[in-house]
Amino acid sequence: MLVLVTGGAGRLGITVCRMLQKKGFRVRVFDLPSPRNRRSVRELGSKVEVHWGDITNADSVGRAVEGVDAVIHMAGILPPVTEANPALAEKVNVRGTQTLVDAVRATGKRMPFVFTSSVAVFGPTPAATEPVSVERNAPNPRDIYGVTKLKAENLIRESGIGYIILRLSASMYTIFEARDLKRVYGIPLENRVELCHPEEVSLAIVNAVVNFEAAKGNTLIISGGPKGRMLYKDMIRGILSVLRLPLPPARKFTQQPFYLDYYDTSKSQLLLQYQHKTFGDYLGDFRTTLARRFTPAFLPFMCYFVGPLFGKIVMRLI
Repeated sequence: MLVLVTGGAGRLGITVCRMLQKKGFRVRVFDLPSPRNRRSVRELGSKVEVHWGDITNADSVGRAVEGVDAVIHMAGILPPVTEANPALAEKVNVRGTQTLVDAVRATGKRMPFVFTSSVAVFGPTPAATEPVSVERNAPNPRDIYGVTKLKAENLIRESGIGYIILRLSASMYTIFEARDLKRVYGIPLENRVELCHPEEVSLAIVNAVVNFEAAKGNTLIISGGPKGRMLYKDMIRGILSVLRLPLPPARKFTQQPFYLDYYDTSKSQLLLQYQHKTFGDYLGDFRTTLARRFTPAFLPFMCYFVGPLFGKIVMRLI
């Protein structure tokens, strides 16, 4: 089976493509031909097909869809770009999704279509007394990202194609980029979060293709389940502890509620069987990634020199 992954050169997209390969699928990546994306797809080896193009361009999307047996649609604009450029967010996240759906319908084939939406469509839920669920909590997005994801969901539901919509929650990567540091302070320290390991998210997405007939037509929340629940301050403290760095000053964090929370994932787990990692597993993988990306001496250097001596200064400057 040949699976098209739009946005397949992104951080999560690469993980999904690796998981597809591991399960024996052939993979076609569709993404923008940026230098970063070109470097990323090299990690997948020579067997992967790569179609460079723009999700808003009907011709390039049509060529990408030709001959595929399933589609995983992950291409999209993320915060903070969505909030800074609402017009671009609407063009890519909504009209780009419409372009892809039109191309799928034009093939005349009935194929699995898996869309990665976001729990941002719920909006902030600080008053919730139970885990947030699709059945109990109506969408109420408060930012451009959530609004565009909900619009994309609705047009997929109305399209007549077979679909599964996955609303993804927090998934911390084991490789951080500069843009991630800018977003750290955008969530209140006391906000409830439910961490889902990137491998779990990828497994859920791939299993949505594998188990498509059983899960077809569902909107499912993908999150870590009870084992991944904590307050945001505990998540950040745990990650920084790997480097022996202290929690940044509380004044640096926003007080505005964020759209993350605890979630009812009983249905998604039943259908997709993806939850198997803990926060401890994530921290272990984070350590391994740091050692591999830099040198084995990096962590001892941070833990026994930089962290204890300069940790507070470092966190004030970030």
